[in-house]
Amino acid sequence: MPEVIIKYKNIKALKALQELAKTFDLVIEQPEGKKPRLDLPVRFAQKPDANALSGIWKDKPVTLEELRKKAWG
Repeated sequence: MPEVIIKYKNIKALKALQELAKTFDLVIEQPEGKKPRLDLPVRFAQKPDANALSGIWKDKPVTLEELRKKAWG
């Protein structure tokens, strides 16, 4: 069976392609080991600002040792 690779930038495009594939009786398969994330729990900012996070720990001093203890038990 002939194959085509289609690259997409957003999930809406993938969903539209899946609907179109049903109409023409085409099969859409994901490459081995790669699954699309259809519902990401996080939405990304258009213009992220990492500086907005500066100082979030200023009122709660924590050491690396404390973080390691909590993270790794």
